[in-house]
Amino acid sequence: MPHVEASEPVIKKYVARVTQVLRTGIHKIGTVRDGKVIPIAELPLPNRVEIELKGDPSKPCMMFRYTDSNDFCGDTWHESLDAAFGQAEFEYGILPKDFSEHQV
Repeated sequence: MPHVEASEPVIKKYVARVTQVLRTGIHKIGTVRDGKVIPIAELPLPNRVEIELKGDPSKPCMMFRYTDSNDFCGDTWHESLDAAFGQAEFEYGILPKDFSEHQV
């Protein structure tokens, strides 16, 4: 039998501009002391969110948040692309149609 290379999953990025923040104070820098998470400071508010998906939309993905100066300001894991879109709507009022799709 010939050797068949497994193809790498296609990586897609969905990018949207943040024009409003509906939930403030939920993304924080923290530390762990004595087994407890201790918040230290709030992360800056984002101006852009990017959802990165490797492969199938039903698989887990990550949502990254950035400021206008491209400073990182948080990330969250989501069980699917739909779940990430739902979180973007919950936090920022961004709908799936507001995202532009890019292949990486």
